[in-house]
Amino acid sequence: MEDNNRQLYPITFLEDTHEEPWGLITYQVADLGFADSMVAEGWFGGNTLSELMGTYMERVTGDDAFEYYGLQFPLLVKTIKTALRQPLQVNVPDDIAQERYDSFGKTALWYVKEAGPDAYIYLGLKRNVEPADFYRRCLEGSVDDVLNKIHPKVGDCFLITPGTLHAAGPGLTILEIGECSELSLDIPTMLEEAFDLIDFSKYSSLPFNSGNLLARCPEFTVTRYDLRNPLHIFSEQPGGFAIYHCLSGEAVIHVPSEPGGQNGWYVRNGRSILVPSEVHDFMLSPTVEGTVVLEALVEKRTDPDSYIGSGQEGNTPDPHIRKWN
Repeated sequence: MEDNNRQLYPITFLEDTHEEPWGLITYQVADLGFADSMVAEGWFGGNTLSELMGTYMERVTGDDAFEYYGLQFPLLVKTIKTALRQPLQVNVPDDIAQERYDSFGKTALWYVKEAGPDAYIYLGLKRNVEPADFYRRCLEGSVDDVLNKIHPKVGDCFLITPGTLHAAGPGLTILEIGECSELSLDIPTMLEEAFDLIDFSKYSSLPFNSGNLLARCPEFTVTRYDLRNPLHIFSEQPGGFAIYHCLSGEAVIHVPSEPGGQNGWYVRNGRSILVPSEVHDFMLSPTVEGTVVLEALVEKRTDPDSYIGSGQEGNTPDPHIRKWN
């Protein structure tokens, strides 16, 4: 990729599926080294996401995200399909991840796309548990008795923060949007290593009653859009990129081109598309009825990140202006 003067455009990637003992993981947008998403079409076709970041840097993610995350693309999008139950696991926070593993930590949103009649998710503990009791249960194989068991339905979403024990049971298809990290520690195979990271208090999650806003945390914001009409997205001072995942139907992104034309980039049911920061004026339009998309953004983080030695501070950037036409 020699020419860094080419104009960026909305980018789709080839899916990358990995088999696990319990099911499948399919990476749609990933910059993980072992999983490095390859551009599917256009003049960047055949290049990877890490190569795009190495050449175009803040033109891909925007100044705000680049100041904090550097050359690694900050978000991960993947689907999880379970045939068996996953191992119980716990995500690592950013500070511990940097200190112990020289890596980003992991906060993630799980969005349930398919759920069988007996599907379940373990999320946290159903009551406060003494660490010694939890440790004993892990050794005895009775830890499930104290886990908070949820029977999800399609459309449910769960924000999984570091320290929260979690595992998906069989019969689920889950969309995960989160920090670009796979730093989760399995329980009990990594119990000693993970023990001081576990939240032993009763799981509690207040309903997030903000309409279509599914998650807002320092790491990302996820919003659901039922696209009945075109949505004009424009910012005079773009601060970041956007990822759109199509939950149903199909959408097209029209980008103004010279002179006065438009180019169209499609995102189909079950797929994701990256709109780089450089593309800050576009139309997001449904091509069929019933089109629903999720939008994932990374907003400016003001806390310093020792992982890249950044002490930048600033005000929250002006968000994109979203106007229905």
